[in-house]
Amino acid sequence: MIHSIPSSQAARMLLSDWRLVKRWLALIWNAVDHFFLPQYHSLLWPWRRLVATLSHPLDRDIPFRPREVVAYLGYMTFWFKTLRWFYDRIGKAALPDILRSMDEVLQLYREAGAIYRRCQSTTTTRAPLPRHPYFALIYLVDPHLACIPSLHILLIFHNEIGAAHILRRHGLSAGENREFLTAVREEAKRITEAVLLVKQHSVVDVAPTLFLLTALFPNFRREEVRDFVGRLFRDWPRPEAYKQSLRALILSTYDEFLAEYEARGRSGYREQILEFLGRYTSPAAARKLSSSPRRRA
Repeated sequence: MIHSIPSSQAARMLLSDWRLVKRWLALIWNAVDHFFLPQYHSLLWPWRRLVATLSHPLDRDIPFRPREVVAYLGYMTFWFKTLRWFYDRIGKAALPDILRSMDEVLQLYREAGAIYRRCQSTTTTRAPLPRHPYFALIYLVDPHLACIPSLHILLIFHNEIGAAHILRRHGLSAGENREFLTAVREEAKRITEAVLLVKQHSVVDVAPTLFLLTALFPNFRREEVRDFVGRLFRDWPRPEAYKQSLRALILSTYDEFLAEYEARGRSGYREQILEFLGRYTSPAAARKLSSSPRRRA
């Protein structure tokens, strides 16, 4: 359904209103400013910023599926196509929702960048460069220093929950639009799994990312997170006990974040994520991280 929408049709929607043009240009700049620049800054001046090296024993048994790189690279296009579906289904009445969705994704980039500029993160599981042009592109432009939070998971789970909210705001029943919601949910699951299957992320990256969404948007509640995580990994060719261990790790870590967030009076979510990253650095580096000034690169 959504995949059948031509990319050119989604692009034409983005050119149809000056407010949309303004926002997609802002998205390009935010991607450069908050995702790419901090990474290249660290490559040129590696002593300027801490880098956490993320790993977990469960990572070792996550299969490597190079074909999932198509889903991995298609997350932004799928989001635009979702917005185009609303534009076709609702018409110009959907424009405020589309603009709100784009504004919230811009916020996600800024929040992610604020963490990347304090502490970057990489993994030990990135595969040697496969013989595939898409992987060559990824390895060429992405220094692999921005794992927590995962922008892929931030955007695609935001898309899933946001789509359901837009339907409700316009009085459209979930039953009548079940095919659309199923497609959105399935793609959120697929892309979240893809970031692990192409070895761009560790399983420990997932929970802090989901927590950041909860901290930023009250509608992203534990119930939605639990339902989302419960759908992950079900068709993987691995023992059920292993897949359950992956889900349990994500949910237990998310719950730890959430409990601490509540204990702090629902404030300091960035500091919580930075403290989590500090676990994957040396004790001296973790102390430096907790006391470092908040400056931009």
